[in-house]
Amino acid sequence: MLKIQPPGVIVALLLSLCVPIHAQADWGERLRGALPGNNGAQAPASGQEAGLRDLLGTSSDHAVSMAGQQGGFLDNPGIRIPLPGILKDAQGLLSRLGLSQQLDDLETAINAAAERAAPAARPILAEAVRDLRFEDVQPILGAADGATRHLQDRQGERVTQALLPETRHALQETGATQALSSLIDRIGTRLPGISALQDFDLDTYVNDQTVAGLFDLMAEREGMIREDPMGQGGQMLRGLFGR
Repeated sequence: MLKIQPPGVIVALLLSLCVPIHAQADWGERLRGALPGNNGAQAPASGQEAGLRDLLGTSSDHAVSMAGQQGGFLDNPGIRIPLPGILKDAQGLLSRLGLSQQLDDLETAINAAAERAAPAARPILAEAVRDLRFEDVQPILGAADGATRHLQDRQGERVTQALLPETRHALQETGATQALSSLIDRIGTRLPGISALQDFDLDTYVNDQTVAGLFDLMAEREGMIREDPMGQGGQMLRGLFGR
């Protein structure tokens, strides 16, 4: 016996014939969720994931733009990268030894390197967002920075490793690597413990701080979008957060 499909399904099938071939695969996915006997819950979940990816894409673009400008790290107390380890702890003493300017120059060079490296994170973050999986979206939707922290938890190490070569190069360009070496030489044996900085991995330290700063900026932007999804994001994000 010929089975009569519901009118809505027939219309959807006819519309699928009017779109280019390369778009029909997407229509097929949509129709599988609409046909009787299929799990209708798949479509809302897919929509939520698309909204979260859009949210992360918007947030990451904003973070990279903010961090990658001159003063993006240095002039932002929330993500400014401090002097590493014992140098920060002994900053007061070292300043009294006449090394205040050298310390300031090193901190400036470190943050300038982070600002130079930040733009290279844009495609890295975009790829990480594309490959991110959402097993359960409800906890992510419930937290003010849930999407960002989910990305950081699942893809943070990947982003960090991918950005490291760019950060290393930026530290050379800004003179931070040379500044640290020169500072250690000037201190010499006057301050116990400074010799340990000879083996300090400045590249990894600054790179970790750079990535952490980018995620913090993303989290901040995500919170703003959640508060005003239409003004800060767009129609998809408005639907995601029910505004």
